[in-house]
Amino acid sequence: MTEKNINDDWIDYYGLILVSYAHMTDWWLAESELQVIHEKMDFILANTKKAYKSEVVNQKIIKILDEYESLSDENEKIEALFSACKSLKKEPWFDNLAAALLLSNLAEIAEADFKIEKTEIQFLKNIAEEFGINPPRL
Repeated sequence: MTEKNINDDWIDYYGLILVSYAHMTDWWLAESELQVIHEKMDFILANTKKAYKSEVVNQKIIKILDEYESLSDENEKIEALFSACKSLKKEPWFDNLAAALLLSNLAEIAEADFKIEKTEIQFLKNIAEEFGINPPRL
């Protein structure tokens, strides 16, 4: 994801983190994980100060999935994930509480398929470290 001057691009970064985490931890994007991503994106968009319609969630997720799938290899996808983390961290409102909420959302994605992989735990730790907070327990 290319770095932009942030308006509401943070929503794209947030969504990319959710999608990347769900996919990269086992290189499979389960329907249950997509459902959790949809719920989390719906919550995030519903709580912005902009006009919001439910079809916007689907459009955002499709845009994020298309951009994620356009990345050529695993290393580029991992780089995009951590670039999105760095960009989100620069937002003036993004504090430890916002980071903890994001990590809690990632933990819910990990639990969505009722099987927690070692890679899900490790990625959660890596992302928590990027934000300078402790990861939630899985």
